[in-house]
Amino acid sequence: MRRPERAVTNPQVIGEILRRAKVMHVGLVDQGDPYVVPVNFGYTYENDRLTLYFHSAVSGRKMDIIKENPTAFCTITVADGVKDGGDNACAYSYYYASIMGQGRAMRLTGAEEKKAALDLLMEHQTGRKGFSYGDSSLSRLSVIRIELENFTVKMNAAE
Repeated sequence: MRRPERAVTNPQVIGEILRRAKVMHVGLVDQGDPYVVPVNFGYTYENDRLTLYFHSAVSGRKMDIIKENPTAFCTITVADGVKDGGDNACAYSYYYASIMGQGRAMRLTGAEEKKAALDLLMEHQTGRKGFSYGDSSLSRLSVIRIELENFTVKMNAAE
């Protein structure tokens, strides 16, 4: 990491960053070419292990890529605004927090594991629990899990 003073290792701070973020960018490799897609996500973060979940259509480019090459790189960002540098353009900066990591994307197949992952996603996105999912709806969507094998967290916080 180029700026070690911005590294975040405190689990409570990492948890707060995850709670605040609502969009994750998933990077995949499509026959040697990059493919990045923004998705809403849910997660578990326990004992320094971060697992991310998102949903998708059953078929399409994203699912074709994951089937051929499950390697994924995820970025999660919280944007907190511009640090004013006055008349000096080079004194400007940006307040942010980010999580970046690599893992393998795996399609969940069982109805119960799909529901559990969707519950995490819906609670994270809405703050609510207790959603229902019809069997026909579950059969028309894919739920993807990415267990990050490694990740880094950085923050440039307002003073």
